[in-house]
Amino acid sequence: MNPPFTKKPDIIIVDDHLIFRQGLKAIINFEEVGTVIGEASNGEELMQFLSAMKPDLVLMDIDMPQMDGFEATKKALELFPDLKIIAFTVFSEEAYSYKMIELGAKGFLLKSGGINELENAIELVMQGELYFSTQPELKVNADLDKDQKGVSGNEIDKAKSTRKMLFYPWMTNKENRVKI
Repeated sequence: MNPPFTKKPDIIIVDDHLIFRQGLKAIINFEEVGTVIGEASNGEELMQFLSAMKPDLVLMDIDMPQMDGFEATKKALELFPDLKIIAFTVFSEEAYSYKMIELGAKGFLLKSGGINELENAIELVMQGELYFSTQPELKVNADLDKDQKGVSGNEIDKAKSTRKMLFYPWMTNKENRVKI
């Protein structure tokens, strides 16, 4: 296990809604969860800021104009592999979380969560762990055994294996355990 991350992280918020960025920045700075060193309204702006700002963490929206969170995550981590990214989105479908984790994000947080969940996510990700929203809307327990038209048995087995690999350590952590 990685040693605890003691320094408050330098954070860039990437979201296309200005009022959301401003509100999140105010909360993060007021609660001393970290220091917001920059804001970007899309992935292209993030790419322009990354070299100069050198953040520890990016809170990344998924649905944005010009360059979405998927592409921005991929490009940012190609250039800065040690950068930590938490997807911060309204999309609760597990396909979004799988895609972001596949691209290298270390966490997936729903915007419907509160400040305590945000603090927990940042702390765990900065310690080198993965974080997945505890909000019930995140459909991490979809039944992959149901007849799925166009999906082969191998794809279902692979998805189950990936889900177990990603979620088992999280689900067995006492603080994150949810009733299924």
